[in-house]
Amino acid sequence: MGTLPIILMSVLGGWAVLATVLAVAWGRNLRRERGEHEAEQERNARYRAALRRLEGRATETAAQFEALEREYLVLRRRLEAEAPDTAPEERPFPMVVIDTLDISGEIGLLFEHVARVATAIRGYSAFTRGHSGPEPQKARYDLLWLADCLHTFDRIGRALAGGSQRSLAVACEELLSMYDMYPRDGSGYDSRDTFRRLAERVPLGAATEAVRSIAMKVAAAPERVDRNPPVVEVVAPAPVASVG
Repeated sequence: MGTLPIILMSVLGGWAVLATVLAVAWGRNLRRERGEHEAEQERNARYRAALRRLEGRATETAAQFEALEREYLVLRRRLEAEAPDTAPEERPFPMVVIDTLDISGEIGLLFEHVARVATAIRGYSAFTRGHSGPEPQKARYDLLWLADCLHTFDRIGRALAGGSQRSLAVACEELLSMYDMYPRDGSGYDSRDTFRRLAERVPLGAATEAVRSIAMKVAAAPERVDRNPPVVEVVAPAPVASVG
Protein backbone atom coordinates (compact mmCIF):
# COMPACT_ATOMS: atom_id res chain seq x y z
CA MET A 1 0.00 0.00 0.00
CA GLY A 2 1.33 3.35 -0.99
CA THR A 3 2.03 6.29 1.26
CA LEU A 4 -0.83 8.43 -0.14
CA PRO A 5 -3.59 6.07 0.90
CA ILE A 6 -2.12 5.83 4.38
CA ILE A 7 -2.03 9.63 4.66
CA LEU A 8 -5.62 9.90 3.41
CA MET A 9 -6.82 7.28 5.85
CA SER A 10 -5.02 9.10 8.71
CA VAL A 11 -6.57 12.42 7.73
CA LEU A 12 -10.04 10.88 7.44
CA GLY A 13 -9.59 9.12 10.78
CA GLY A 14 -8.47 12.34 12.49
CA TRP A 15 -11.37 14.26 10.95
CA ALA A 16 -13.79 11.58 12.13
CA VAL A 17 -12.39 11.74 15.65
CA LEU A 18 -12.58 15.54 15.65
CA ALA A 19 -16.10 15.49 14.29
CA THR A 20 -17.10 13.00 16.95
CA VAL A 21 -15.62 15.16 19.73
CA LEU A 22 -17.32 18.26 18.34
CA ALA A 23 -20.60 16.40 18.03
CA VAL A 24 -20.38 15.19 21.63
CA ALA A 25 -19.54 18.66 22.90
CA TRP A 26 -22.31 20.27 20.86
CA GLY A 27 -24.75 17.62 22.05
CA ARG A 28 -23.85 18.36 25.67
CA ASN A 29 -24.31 22.12 25.14
CA LEU A 30 -27.59 21.47 23.39
CA ARG A 31 -28.84 19.26 26.25
CA ARG A 32 -27.72 21.86 28.83
CA GLU A 33 -29.47 24.70 26.96
CA ARG A 34 -32.55 22.56 26.55
CA GLY A 35 -32.53 21.82 30.29
CA GLU A 36 -32.12 25.50 31.12
CA HIS A 37 -34.91 26.37 28.72
CA GLU A 38 -37.21 23.82 30.30
CA ALA A 39 -36.30 25.07 33.78
CA GLU A 40 -37.00 28.65 32.68
CA GLN A 41 -40.34 27.61 31.23
CA GLU A 42 -41.19 25.84 34.49
CA ARG A 43 -40.18 28.95 36.47
CA ASN A 44 -42.29 31.17 34.21
CA ALA A 45 -45.20 28.81 34.66
CA ARG A 46 -44.86 29.06 38.45
CA TYR A 47 -44.68 32.86 38.22
CA ARG A 48 -47.75 32.97 36.02
CA ALA A 49 -49.61 30.76 38.44
CA ALA A 50 -48.57 32.96 41.37
CA LEU A 51 -49.61 36.05 39.41
CA ARG A 52 -53.03 34.55 38.73
CA ARG A 53 -53.43 33.79 42.42
CA LEU A 54 -52.46 37.37 43.33
CA GLU A 55 -54.87 38.74 40.75
CA GLY A 56 -57.60 36.59 42.24
CA ARG A 57 -56.81 37.85 45.74
CA ALA A 58 -56.72 41.44 44.49
CA THR A 59 -60.14 40.95 42.89
CA GLU A 60 -61.50 39.51 46.13
CA THR A 61 -59.97 42.37 48.15
CA ALA A 62 -61.43 44.96 45.78
CA ALA A 63 -64.84 43.34 46.10
CA GLN A 64 -64.55 43.34 49.90
CA PHE A 65 -63.47 47.00 49.86
CA GLU A 66 -66.44 47.95 47.71
CA ALA A 67 -68.76 46.07 50.06
CA LEU A 68 -67.25 47.84 53.10
CA GLU A 69 -67.51 51.19 51.36
CA ARG A 70 -71.20 50.57 50.64
CA GLU A 71 -71.77 49.57 54.27
CA TYR A 72 -69.93 52.71 55.41
CA LEU A 73 -72.09 54.94 53.24
CA VAL A 74 -75.24 53.24 54.53
CA LEU A 75 -74.13 53.64 58.16
CA ARG A 76 -73.10 57.26 57.57
CA ARG A 77 -76.45 58.16 56.03
CA ARG A 78 -78.24 56.43 58.88
CA LEU A 79 -76.11 58.28 61.44
CA GLU A 80 -76.70 61.62 59.72
CA ALA A 81 -80.41 60.92 59.69
CA GLU A 82 -80.48 59.99 63.38
CA ALA A 83 -77.97 62.61 64.60
CA PRO A 84 -79.29 65.88 66.03
CA ASP A 85 -78.75 69.19 64.33
CA THR A 86 -75.20 70.24 63.71
CA ALA A 87 -73.63 72.06 66.62
CA PRO A 88 -73.53 75.83 66.13
CA GLU A 89 -70.32 77.32 64.87
CA GLU A 90 -68.02 78.45 67.64
CA ARG A 91 -68.01 82.20 68.02
CA PRO A 92 -64.82 84.03 68.84
CA PHE A 93 -64.65 84.85 72.53
CA PRO A 94 -62.76 87.95 73.66
CA MET A 95 -59.77 86.75 75.64
CA VAL A 96 -57.82 90.00 76.04
CA VAL A 97 -60.07 92.74 77.39
CA ILE A 98 -59.11 96.00 79.01
CA ASP A 99 -61.94 98.10 80.38
CA THR A 100 -64.44 96.08 78.28
CA LEU A 101 -62.27 96.82 75.21
CA ASP A 102 -61.63 93.65 73.16
CA ILE A 103 -58.14 93.65 71.62
CA SER A 104 -57.70 89.89 71.29
CA GLY A 105 -57.03 89.96 67.55
CA GLU A 106 -54.47 92.74 67.80
CA ILE A 107 -52.57 91.03 70.62
CA GLY A 108 -52.52 87.82 68.57
CA LEU A 109 -50.98 89.68 65.62
CA LEU A 110 -48.35 91.22 67.89
CA PHE A 111 -47.45 87.77 69.24
CA GLU A 112 -46.97 86.56 65.66
CA HIS A 113 -44.77 89.58 65.00
CA VAL A 114 -42.63 88.80 68.04
CA ALA A 115 -42.21 85.21 66.83
CA ARG A 116 -41.13 86.36 63.37
CA VAL A 117 -38.58 88.76 64.84
CA ALA A 118 -37.21 86.02 67.12
CA THR A 119 -36.87 83.67 64.13
CA ALA A 120 -34.98 86.32 62.18
CA ILE A 121 -32.65 86.99 65.12
CA ARG A 122 -31.95 83.28 65.47
CA GLY A 123 -30.59 83.24 61.92
CA TYR A 124 -27.65 85.38 63.04
CA SER A 125 -26.55 83.01 65.81
CA ALA A 126 -23.26 81.12 65.65
CA PHE A 127 -25.15 77.84 65.91
CA THR A 128 -27.17 78.60 62.77
CA ARG A 129 -24.05 79.79 60.92
CA GLY A 130 -22.16 76.65 61.89
CA HIS A 131 -20.04 78.26 64.64
CA SER A 132 -17.19 79.14 62.31
CA GLY A 133 -19.32 80.41 59.44
CA PRO A 134 -18.88 84.01 58.32
CA GLU A 135 -21.11 86.60 59.97
CA PRO A 136 -23.37 88.51 57.56
CA GLN A 137 -21.94 91.87 56.58
CA LYS A 138 -24.72 93.95 58.16
CA ALA A 139 -25.50 91.63 61.05
CA ARG A 140 -24.75 94.20 63.75
CA TYR A 141 -27.21 96.70 62.27
CA ASP A 142 -29.86 94.06 61.63
CA LEU A 143 -29.63 92.75 65.19
CA LEU A 144 -29.82 96.30 66.52
CA TRP A 145 -33.04 97.12 64.69
CA LEU A 146 -34.67 93.72 65.20
CA ALA A 147 -34.20 94.09 68.95
CA ASP A 148 -35.18 97.77 68.80
CA CYS A 149 -38.57 97.00 67.26
CA LEU A 150 -39.48 94.88 70.31
CA HIS A 151 -37.95 96.55 73.34
CA THR A 152 -40.83 99.00 73.88
CA PHE A 153 -43.42 96.24 74.01
CA ASP A 154 -42.88 96.26 77.76
CA ARG A 155 -44.94 99.45 78.01
CA ILE A 156 -47.88 97.82 76.28
CA GLY A 157 -47.50 94.88 78.64
CA ARG A 158 -47.50 97.11 81.72
CA ALA A 159 -50.51 99.02 80.44
CA LEU A 160 -52.43 95.79 79.87
CA ALA A 161 -51.40 94.41 83.25
CA GLY A 162 -52.45 97.64 84.95
CA GLY A 163 -55.68 97.96 82.95
CA SER A 164 -54.96 101.58 82.05
CA GLN A 165 -56.38 102.95 78.81
CA ARG A 166 -54.31 106.09 79.09
CA SER A 167 -51.04 104.19 79.52
CA LEU A 168 -51.99 101.89 76.66
CA ALA A 169 -52.68 104.84 74.36
CA VAL A 170 -49.32 106.43 75.22
CA ALA A 171 -47.47 103.15 74.64
CA CYS A 172 -49.20 102.66 71.27
CA GLU A 173 -48.36 106.16 70.12
CA GLU A 174 -44.72 105.71 71.04
CA LEU A 175 -44.55 102.38 69.23
CA LEU A 176 -46.27 103.81 66.14
CA SER A 177 -43.80 106.69 65.99
CA MET A 178 -40.93 104.22 66.05
CA TYR A 179 -42.44 101.95 63.39
CA ASP A 180 -43.20 104.95 61.17
CA MET A 181 -39.59 106.10 61.51
CA TYR A 182 -37.98 102.80 60.52
CA PRO A 183 -38.78 102.96 56.74
CA ARG A 184 -37.59 106.59 56.52
CA ASP A 185 -34.35 106.43 58.49
CA GLY A 186 -31.37 106.91 56.20
CA SER A 187 -28.80 107.74 58.87
CA GLY A 188 -25.57 105.88 59.48
CA TYR A 189 -27.46 103.15 61.33
CA ASP A 190 -30.00 102.96 58.48
CA SER A 191 -33.02 101.02 59.79
CA ARG A 192 -34.61 101.55 56.36
CA ASP A 193 -32.04 99.22 54.75
CA THR A 194 -32.52 96.53 57.40
CA PHE A 195 -36.30 96.36 57.15
CA ARG A 196 -36.20 96.54 53.36
CA ARG A 197 -33.93 93.51 53.15
CA LEU A 198 -35.94 91.64 55.79
CA ALA A 199 -39.35 92.72 54.48
CA GLU A 200 -40.48 89.18 53.69
CA ARG A 201 -39.26 87.66 56.96
CA VAL A 202 -40.18 90.55 59.27
CA PRO A 203 -42.96 92.64 57.70
CA LEU A 204 -43.77 95.66 59.82
CA GLY A 205 -47.15 96.32 58.25
CA ALA A 206 -49.19 93.79 60.24
CA ALA A 207 -47.69 94.85 63.58
CA THR A 208 -48.16 98.54 62.75
CA GLU A 209 -51.81 98.01 61.83
CA ALA A 210 -52.38 96.00 65.03
CA VAL A 211 -50.94 98.76 67.21
CA ARG A 212 -52.85 101.42 65.26
CA SER A 213 -56.07 99.43 65.73
CA ILE A 214 -55.48 99.27 69.49
CA ALA A 215 -54.86 103.02 69.58
CA MET A 216 -58.06 103.72 67.63
CA LYS A 217 -60.13 101.47 69.88
CA VAL A 218 -58.72 103.12 72.97
CA ALA A 219 -59.39 106.58 71.52
CA ALA A 220 -62.97 105.68 70.62
CA ALA A 221 -63.75 104.07 74.00
CA PRO A 222 -65.15 106.28 76.75
CA GLU A 223 -62.67 106.98 79.52
CA ARG A 224 -63.23 104.85 82.58
CA VAL A 225 -64.72 106.57 85.55
CA ASP A 226 -63.25 105.54 88.86
CA ARG A 227 -66.07 104.11 90.96
CA ASN A 228 -64.14 104.69 94.17
CA PRO A 229 -62.97 108.31 94.06
CA PRO A 230 -60.33 109.23 96.63
CA VAL A 231 -61.62 110.66 99.88
CA VAL A 232 -60.56 114.25 100.31
CA GLU A 233 -60.00 115.10 103.92
CA VAL A 234 -61.06 118.63 104.82
CA VAL A 235 -58.92 120.17 107.54
CA ALA A 236 -60.45 123.01 109.51
CA PRO A 237 -58.33 126.14 109.65
CA ALA A 238 -56.59 126.78 112.94
CA PRO A 239 -58.12 129.58 115.04
CA VAL A 240 -56.35 132.85 114.76
CA ALA A 241 -55.10 134.15 118.09
CA SER A 242 -56.47 137.51 118.98
CA VAL A 243 -54.05 140.29 119.53
CA GLY A 244 -54.65 141.70 123.02
